[in-house]
Amino acid sequence: MVHKEFGDIFKRFVQIPILKNTFAEHFYSAFQFLPGHVLERNSNHLVLRYKVPQTIMNMNGSVHGGALATILDCATTIAILRGDKNLSRTVSIELGLSFISPAKLNDSLLVHAVCQKVGKNVAYSVCDIYEEHSMKLVTTGRHIKAVLPGTFFDSDFKKIS
Repeated sequence: MVHKEFGDIFKRFVQIPILKNTFAEHFYSAFQFLPGHVLERNSNHLVLRYKVPQTIMNMNGSVHGGALATILDCATTIAILRGDKNLSRTVSIELGLSFISPAKLNDSLLVHAVCQKVGKNVAYSVCDIYEEHSMKLVTTGRHIKAVLPGTFFDSDFKKIS
């Protein structure tokens, strides 16, 4: 089951208090949800836009690989949330990326994440990150996550340490 009104869930998710002062807070809050985008082939696909700020650049003038990994991690987490009828909490088991071409300062990135499957214990997703204007592939990867008890919206949700 995929949530029909996912835009509301997305807005709630990126504002949950547990994300405050975390490494990923910037990425979640900077994502622009693009429902109905041409890359959104069906309801288990998610398209986000992200504008590259100076703070994630490396000394070579391109986006740092760790920042691209975080973008992919955050986007696939949201895609899994979209595909999970229970809105379960998840934690990474495996994250694999290939860096294809560099992204530059102020580039507008299109992040296309797909929830492939959410099972009882494990969720699977993939993601491609493109430079929006040229549609040149920047990064591609996969993300496997363990599905935990409870939801992201539980009032007693605590950080996993």
